[in-house]
Amino acid sequence: MDSELEEIYRQVADSISPEEFEERVKEKVALMAGLCDSRTAAMLVARDLGSPDLLTKIGSIRPEMGNVTFTGRVIAVSPVREFQRSDGSLGRVANITLADETGSVRVALWDETAELIKSGDLAVDQCLKVRGLAKEGFAGTEVSLGRGGGFEEIDQDIHPRVAPYKIGELKRDMSDVNLLAAVVDPGEMREFERRDGGKGQVRGVTLGDETGKVRLTLWDEQAQMPLLKGETLEIVGGSVRERYGLLEIQTGGSTAIRKSTKKLDFSERMTPIAELKEGMLSSVSGFVSGLGEVREFQRDDGRMGRVANIYISDDSGRIRAALWGEHVDRLVEVDLGYRAEIIDAQVKSGWNEGLELSCGWRTRITFAPPE
Repeated sequence: MDSELEEIYRQVADSISPEEFEERVKEKVALMAGLCDSRTAAMLVARDLGSPDLLTKIGSIRPEMGNVTFTGRVIAVSPVREFQRSDGSLGRVANITLADETGSVRVALWDETAELIKSGDLAVDQCLKVRGLAKEGFAGTEVSLGRGGGFEEIDQDIHPRVAPYKIGELKRDMSDVNLLAAVVDPGEMREFERRDGGKGQVRGVTLGDETGKVRLTLWDEQAQMPLLKGETLEIVGGSVRERYGLLEIQTGGSTAIRKSTKKLDFSERMTPIAELKEGMLSSVSGFVSGLGEVREFQRDDGRMGRVANIYISDDSGRIRAALWGEHVDRLVEVDLGYRAEIIDAQVKSGWNEGLELSCGWRTRITFAPPE
């Protein structure tokens, strides 16, 4: 039983054995004909057993979960902001951030509820039980109280997580993420034109630690900061998004990026071909065991593109790698038996239900003749 199912099972453990609980979860998934995942099915089983108010750990909250109930300690309170509605009436909104040992989440407060901040009835360090609607916010997952939602102060000693996350712990739609990682590739800043005609700057930086790698997106002034490979960055208050099947850390106005004197030893991990799994961002090392023809195609915008397939083998297996764009030019100097190192390729489902490496603009490839 995985950790998320265990979290739900513990709340109904007095009513059912773990084996019977797992069996009912499988039956519920089958009954829903694949329309719900095992976690949602587990929550439905728990409700069938008479536990309507299931508690969810903050680190497990996702936008698609809908109504959630959780507990946490208030670690941040925003000022109350007033705004004018379309009907001319005055509205008020504020955010509080709650955290437990698994993560943090923002909760949006509206109108009368937001006034509790001004009155001092809602403040940092209180422990609350919250019922609300999970949704995707500007900076990751957030919870809105809405109709039927609410919160109450509880007498619990909740200890929020203090340590920064490891890259391997990151999940889609996490918000207020703190991370300490080494700069693997500082990237290059590029300018773009905003919708209002102004100029903006953006930069993609690859970060790494002993658990993996992730892309960090920096904007404007932060994109201009000088970065060197091997330096350590501390990110405070980032959010995790999924883009093209891969996780990225996005930054906003409240995100702090600063250099750290703490040294992190990062070394590129080469994954054996036999251990590759769909959805991974992986690096492999082996030799060229097959070369396909270069194929031209027309992109959606009318431009012509090129793709070529090669095969890479190591001691554990063989896999096809699809090379796109400028990577295709490298094949002029490559022959069978050449040593190959492919860094940051995405593992996808390929032809005939097999796996393949997709080598796009993020991928770095080196070839060398056999010794």
